[in-house]
Amino acid sequence: MLLKDIACVLADTARSKAYIQALAQHDLRPSRCLVLSEGAGTSRQLPEEWNARKYFNLEEPLLTTLETHGIAYEVIASKDINSSEAEAAVRELPQCHLIYSGYGGAILKPHLFQLGKKWIHVHAGLLPSYRGSTTAYYSLLDNGKLGATAIFLNEQIDEGSIITAEEFPPPERGELVDYVYEPYIRSQVLVKAVQSYVQKGRFEEVPQSLQGGETYFIIHPVLKHIAILELNQHEQQE
Repeated sequence: MLLKDIACVLADTARSKAYIQALAQHDLRPSRCLVLSEGAGTSRQLPEEWNARKYFNLEEPLLTTLETHGIAYEVIASKDINSSEAEAAVRELPQCHLIYSGYGGAILKPHLFQLGKKWIHVHAGLLPSYRGSTTAYYSLLDNGKLGATAIFLNEQIDEGSIITAEEFPPPERGELVDYVYEPYIRSQVLVKAVQSYVQKGRFEEVPQSLQGGETYFIIHPVLKHIAILELNQHEQQE
């Protein structure tokens, strides 16, 4: 199914690969994609014993997936979503809804919210409880689970209206979190949000409660290592 009012703005990352592969698997094709890139496509190989392919194919280049499924795209010669090149390309898109999967740490500046577009982002954490950075690891340490939340972005960090959210069990290996499992769970929540849009003809959204949430900062490497070790020890015990 061609999603006439939905386009994507994608960095060449594992998350974008997971998004497009998941949407394509469910016959949900954005009508156009803008790819932020300054060079050749990225690829990453993981040890076979990690069994990463059960989630998505990290080794398949993003542009290959787009071409295989007949999704129209344009490569923007910049990795900066806030660049004049990206702004001009976004301005020309007729689609109102933009699925955004940018490079880590890239925050949309105010001028991009003045283009008449609604930016859809999937945050790797249940909102409003887990705002900010590397929230997957904080969630794992808190309760042994991960979550993802689809929202409409606004000018505040992770405070946009919620479209849908879901909680997931941890992966088999802690090393899978960054490059495989976190992108995968985000892709599943994105599919859920888009499927609801197709069924209802609109995105349903609920304003976030700004009470009771917490904003997290990049997790300390020692705490991250502890979270990974706990996952791997749990897997070995099973």
